[in-house]
Amino acid sequence: MHSFLSGSHVCNRLRNMQIESRHTIELGCELPVEAVRTAFAEARRTVLVAHTNADGDAVGSVTGMYAVLRKMTSSHLTPMLPDGCPDDLRWLPNTGAILSGQSDYEACLKAIEEADTVVAVDLNNLDRTGRLAEAFAQSKARKLLFDHHEGPDREAFDIVVSDPEISSTCELIYWSMREVFGPEAFDLDSAISLYTGICTDTGTFSYSNTLPGVYTAAAELLHYGIDPMAINREIKNVFTPQRLQFFGYAISQRLTIYPEQQVALMVLRKSDMESYCVESHELTGLINEVMRLHDTDCGILIREEDGKVRLSLRSKTRYDVNRLAGELFGGGGHVRAAGATSLLTLDETVETVKRRLAL
Repeated sequence: MHSFLSGSHVCNRLRNMQIESRHTIELGCELPVEAVRTAFAEARRTVLVAHTNADGDAVGSVTGMYAVLRKMTSSHLTPMLPDGCPDDLRWLPNTGAILSGQSDYEACLKAIEEADTVVAVDLNNLDRTGRLAEAFAQSKARKLLFDHHEGPDREAFDIVVSDPEISSTCELIYWSMREVFGPEAFDLDSAISLYTGICTDTGTFSYSNTLPGVYTAAAELLHYGIDPMAINREIKNVFTPQRLQFFGYAISQRLTIYPEQQVALMVLRKSDMESYCVESHELTGLINEVMRLHDTDCGILIREEDGKVRLSLRSKTRYDVNRLAGELFGGGGHVRAAGATSLLTLDETVETVKRRLAL
C-alpha cells in the first residue's frame, strides 16, 4: 500500500486550470472529473497523439497516458506520433507500441478513422500533428485535450484540460488522472514516463516553470518504484561522438552573440547537419547550451529542415519568446520557451528575425 503526501494543493491547482467540457458539462472552476471519467468509460477504440518533433514531455505524455488507460479502461489503445518516437527516448516504457505518422502512415489513418475517442497531449491545436492533422480534423470521435501551452484550440475538442502555468503536460496528466481515477491509476511504467516528461520540460527542475506542485508530483511518483538517477542518466547520457562534435561545431562556428540586445543567434544549414550525420532530433538540448551564456537573455536557434525552417526560442527574464514566435511566424509555446516554423528561406528567416530584434 503506497503512502502519499497530502493532495490538498491539488484541488487548488485544478481550480486554476482553464478547463472546458463543451456539450458535456458547464464550464466550471474545477476539473470535470465525471466528464473525463465517462469519456474514458465509454471509449472503445482510443487514439493517443502528441505533436511533431516529439520531445520528452510529448513522448512521456503519450506513453504515460497509455499506461494509465491500459490499466484503468477496457478501450483498445493506439498511441502514435507524427514523426515516430525519437531514438533517444525509445528506452521509455511502451514506446514499441507507438505508430509513426511517417513509416506507419496508413495504419495511423486507419486507427484514426476507427477511433471513437481521441486523446491529444502536449499540443494546443491539431495542426501540430503534421500530416495526420487532416485525418484528425475529419474524425467524428470525441476529442480530449491535455496540454500546458498557451492558446488551446477549444473549438476542436470536446473536453479541454489546459494549464499554461504548470511545468509540463506530464505533470498535468499526473494530477488530472490522480483526481479522475485515484492513486491506483499509476504503476511503474506510467511513473517512469511522467517523471521523465517532468524532468525534460523543467531542465531537471532548473527552469522558471518549477512551481511547488511539480516537486510534490515528482515525490509522489517515487512511490511507484522509479529510479530517478537511472532516468537522469538516460535523459542526459545520449550523445554519440558525432552529436557531441556537432554541438561543439555549432557553438564555435554558427553562434553569433549580440551583447547590446542580450541575444544569441545560432543558424544551422542542412549541410551542417549532413556533414556530421546528425538528425534533427539530435539537436535537442542545443538551444539550452546557448542559454548558459551569462549575459544572454534570449537564445534563438534557426535551422533548415526538409523544405522548412524551424526556430527554437528561449529566454530568461527580458524577452517573451511566445509572443515573439507568434508575431514572426505564427508559432508559440510559453513565455520562456517557444517554437515556430518559417516557410521563408533560411536567409530570409534570419533577416526577418534580425530586423525584428534590431540585431
